[in-house]
Amino acid sequence: MALQTEAIAKSGSLSWPGLGPTARALSSRPRAVLAPLAVLIIVLALWQGLAASGAISPLILPSPTAIAGAFAIDGGNLFYHAAYTTMEALSGFVLGNLLGLALAVAFLYSDLSRRTVYPLAMAAQAVPIVAIAPALILWFGNGMAPKVFVTVFLVFFPMLVNALRGLRSADAEVMELLYTLSASPRQELVMVRLPASVPFLFNALKISACACFVAAIVAEWIAADRGLGHLIVLYGSQYRMPQVWAAVLIGTVVSMAVYGLVVLAEARLAPWLTRQRPISD
Repeated sequence: MALQTEAIAKSGSLSWPGLGPTARALSSRPRAVLAPLAVLIIVLALWQGLAASGAISPLILPSPTAIAGAFAIDGGNLFYHAAYTTMEALSGFVLGNLLGLALAVAFLYSDLSRRTVYPLAMAAQAVPIVAIAPALILWFGNGMAPKVFVTVFLVFFPMLVNALRGLRSADAEVMELLYTLSASPRQELVMVRLPASVPFLFNALKISACACFVAAIVAEWIAADRGLGHLIVLYGSQYRMPQVWAAVLIGTVVSMAVYGLVVLAEARLAPWLTRQRPISD
């Protein structure tokens, strides 16, 4: 007991097994938040100073206060159109990822489809979808359908490639064991292949979480009467640059929010994938 007390006195702190790393991790969270926040405040201050000094034209980069004023003036309109773009992006996000995963499963169990359809699917990735967006508008009209189609098209390929790689990454010995136990293809898929593909699936979801909003906004540039892309074109033609940057900021924040939800789902559903960062003393 005396030796333990002396060791504690020398260390200057308690170090209970199992609690030390957790306590240190909790103490590091404020630093992890405050450091980026401090950098953001410095960047905004420099940005405001340059804009106020006239070094940067307000037609190129309006000041943060001007952008905040745009929210005060046109906030209701901005958020209305942001909700429309969010519906398009999330619809394409869900449909594109489901379609990519379904085709990956089909290619895995069908050699004929993999040899015939998969090369065509990869070749279609090179199609400049923005260039054929006017044709999509002629086919589907000027509503939400062509924007969702563009979003599905861009989201589909990352999921297809990553899901197929993930399904093929199942451990060979485990697959051999299931074969000896006469497991069905469905049992192989549910018990081994899908769990093995989880890291690849979340990688595809993280990529498409941001890509779906980019695709929806770009599709709205071509022809739309609602959405953030429509507002960006409209405000740009009127030289209302604070409103343009406000629309860009809303799209960025919503896209980051969807990305954060994917990361949170990964931490909840696959905690073994999250790597604990080393905590410095």
